[in-house]
Amino acid sequence: MFPEISKVAKFRIQINQDLFLRQCASGQNLFHLPSSYRYPTGNISGYITRLNWNEEFIILEKELKESFEYFIVDRSVESVTGPFTEDSFKMELSACGIADMPLIELSEMDWIINF
Repeated sequence: MFPEISKVAKFRIQINQDLFLRQCASGQNLFHLPSSYRYPTGNISGYITRLNWNEEFIILEKELKESFEYFIVDRSVESVTGPFTEDSFKMELSACGIADMPLIELSEMDWIINF
């Protein structure tokens, strides 16, 4: 692969038209959100390790130093809650009625290359 191309290559998991997880050349994952979603940067940046979604919610785990942070995106009201600890995340999943939705390792998902 040519160096010029590798700098612009993006790996993406498309969730819908506006939401996707992208891995940039630095290896950092960026979870992009529409500007209407109530999260200050418009994305959740960092090293996202696990993810899952359905029509109502998106859940994700982000690596933070030697621990993890968890987020829940409520797609119906376009809001992001978190970061949660693992215990509070499990309680929030139960409260949302999605306690049985597992987080999936990114390595097990299909990545799409976009030039």
